[in-house]
This record gives sequence, C-alpha cells and structure tokens, in this order.
Amino acid sequence: MMKHTLMLASVGLVLSAGAALAADTYNGVVARANPMTGEVMLLGGATFVVSEPSLLHGVAPGEHVIVTVSPNNTVGIQEDSSYAGAGDSAY
Repeated sequence: MMKHTLMLASVGLVLSAGAALAADTYNGVVARANPMTGEVMLLGGATFVVSEPSLLHGVAPGEHVIVTVSPNNTVGIQEDSSYAGAGDSAY
C-alpha cells in the first residue's frame, strides 16, 4: 500500500509541474507588425514584443497568428494554420 501511495504522489507532482510550465497562447489577427522593434499588435489592441524581431519579417496586417508567451516571458509568433484561409496570400 505504501508503494502505491508514493507512486500516486509522484505522478501528481509530475502532472502539476507540467501544468506550471505551460505557455500562454493568444490567437488573433495582426493589426500591425514592426520587425525593427519586434512589436506586433493584434486587432483588439493586445500588443506583444517578440523575442526574435526577425520573426516579423513578412508578417502583414490581416494575417491570423498565434502568439506564445512562455513562463520565462519569451514571446514567439507563428501563422495560425487552423484558420481556414491559412497560406492564402490574398490579404
């Protein structure tokens, strides 16, 4: 019985640690992006400064993106491939 209790406690610790490491994600449409400063603003006013400003080269207003903020405040951006028009260049 003691082994099962210890094992369950270990599993609980691992699961809670995984939740603490989860990144926050934001889906949105780009209002503007500045590859010089790394700043991207989504429609609605949410503004982020990406950790690697070169990621914003080619990002245009109207694109659907996912912004990820990790627990250490690293900010990344990627195209939202779940959007029905992803990959279209008809913006």
